[in-house]
Amino acid sequence: MDEPVHTPAATQDRPTPVVVMSTGCLFHLPLPQIAAIAQAAGFAGLDLVMGSPRIVPGAEVETAHAICPVRVVHAPFRNWSAWGGHLNAWRAAVDLAGGLVGAENGRSVHVTLHPPAGTLRDAIQTRWFSRAVDLPRLLDVAPGVSLSLENLPWAGNGGLFGGDSFVELMTECLSKGLGLTLDVCHLGVSGRDVLADLGKVPAGLLKHVHFSDASGYTEHLPPGQGALPLGPFLARLGQGGYAGTVSLELDPSQLPDISPGGDEAAVVRALAAQRQGMAAALAGDPPPAWCGSEQGVRPAEPVAAFG
Repeated sequence: MDEPVHTPAATQDRPTPVVVMSTGCLFHLPLPQIAAIAQAAGFAGLDLVMGSPRIVPGAEVETAHAICPVRVVHAPFRNWSAWGGHLNAWRAAVDLAGGLVGAENGRSVHVTLHPPAGTLRDAIQTRWFSRAVDLPRLLDVAPGVSLSLENLPWAGNGGLFGGDSFVELMTECLSKGLGLTLDVCHLGVSGRDVLADLGKVPAGLLKHVHFSDASGYTEHLPPGQGALPLGPFLARLGQGGYAGTVSLELDPSQLPDISPGGDEAAVVRALAAQRQGMAAALAGDPPPAWCGSEQGVRPAEPVAAFG
């Protein structure tokens, strides 16, 4: 009788990351059209960017959700006064996510929050944030909704966090009952080592990843068009058993034109190619062009926080 084949424990039942698309890739289009393009390109869901107060619970969001499910809500990251302030913008994102949770299928929705920048303009929100504990309870988060803080493009001292802003951000996440959204290109424009920083994240803290390339101060480039080692980054993420979401987050200018008369099929093909590269890299076989380079990586220096 043949001996049974044993799969190594390291690869047995390894969780699989979920590859989604940020609606920011095509923010100039109606949400249902964005959802249809993401679905046609093979993405498992959407990362819904709340770039405008017009994105509220209702028919447009529900139609998009039915086409390609919203798995992540990206809370407003600028112009908070349009929502009545930073805290109200967070609450609007949490409420939107709560309405999208699927009780019948057990599907959850994650919310990415931007911490206040620590500037004078954000003084009230910064003081509230610095003293707050258990943010999910304070924001009245519904079952099935989870929260995380995103690392912004900071380097050196300054802002809300001093010393090592990335390490201090993770400390805040742990103390406030939050996860971490790791934006790779934000690390890049801050002059940080993305692979070293990935190794600093405590087990279980990482909940979501914003994925794009960067070169110098230029963000949200397609992988392989910047300087970051995005292939090795995703390979390590997959090998480490990460089971959260990874969101492709490109500037729309990096995709084929889809203005009236533009070729929607070309956009679908371009996005599908990116998704396939992400899936291959997460499985340990990254595209060679995604290995990054030293060219274009600048030394760390203080920069202002931005979205």
